[in-house]
Amino acid sequence: MELTSIHPGVYLLYYFIMVLFAFIFSDPYFVVTFLVLLLVLIALQGVSHELKNIMRLFIPLSVLIMILNPLLNRTGAHKIYLWSGFFITYEAIAYGILMSLALLIVILVFSSYNRSVSYQEMLYIFSKKLPIISMIIVMASRFIPLTNSRAIEVQKLNSLKSNGVELEGEDEERIDVDAFNSNINTDYNSKLVDKLKSNKRIAAIIKEAKTLGKIMGITVSWSLEESMFTAKSMKARGYNATERTSYLSYKFSNADFAFIALIIVTVGIIIIGLLHGVGMINIYPSIDFKFSNLPLNIYYLAFIVFLLPLIYLEIKERILWH
Repeated sequence: MELTSIHPGVYLLYYFIMVLFAFIFSDPYFVVTFLVLLLVLIALQGVSHELKNIMRLFIPLSVLIMILNPLLNRTGAHKIYLWSGFFITYEAIAYGILMSLALLIVILVFSSYNRSVSYQEMLYIFSKKLPIISMIIVMASRFIPLTNSRAIEVQKLNSLKSNGVELEGEDEERIDVDAFNSNINTDYNSKLVDKLKSNKRIAAIIKEAKTLGKIMGITVSWSLEESMFTAKSMKARGYNATERTSYLSYKFSNADFAFIALIIVTVGIIIIGLLHGVGMINIYPSIDFKFSNLPLNIYYLAFIVFLLPLIYLEIKERILWH
């Protein structure tokens, strides 16, 4: 059974359920298991090189969530006093951590999905009945990794130009940072800005922020320009003018039916467990989780089995190839 023999519709169902589980489960044992097995799958799929770029985006965002949630939400029975009458709650900290882990899991699920299902397969699933929605889904699913790769390319070109390397053609136009911001009128003559710029550390931070802002501006303008060309090309070729056909053809095989049966059985057991409160914890008003309560039951086993098929297929394909 080869990995590429799985029907893209089965992949879509599987990853959709994974995204739902990322938001439903709140038990730390389930969340950590989900995250570990997902990281193993990503490593086997060869997406681990993108993990560094994902973490660059996720770490500041998760830190922001974990800081803002306790500051803005004072709900909780266990108070932690910082100074005088100001306090944060243990429950708010735990909720912020679980929120950030859920966000990380969703990002990793989409990264794995982009590796498993190509945009042609996505169009094959939806384009006949929902051509506009299918195109929106494809563009949304590949927006983050595509923007990420473009930002890396712009950053590399910016580094080359900073080191005195001469660029030619489109690279020179793309990385012309000074020309990009020449029309932005910014007043740097205020006393406050001058005072901040006199501090070397703050000046370095301001310089880094300006460079990052320029890179992001170039990346966004590049993406918008390419989107405009793509839209014109699709319109010229008559996209959505008549009913679409596809040169791709997929049929359900025995492997697909086995995969669907596994999903139905494991998800059914997991749902029964969720109805009995397994996999979820109460955080407010008082957290009811204890590390001694190990989830050694059939529901936890079904959850692990649900996450293993793609890992098994990746390992089997590696063995076949080698």
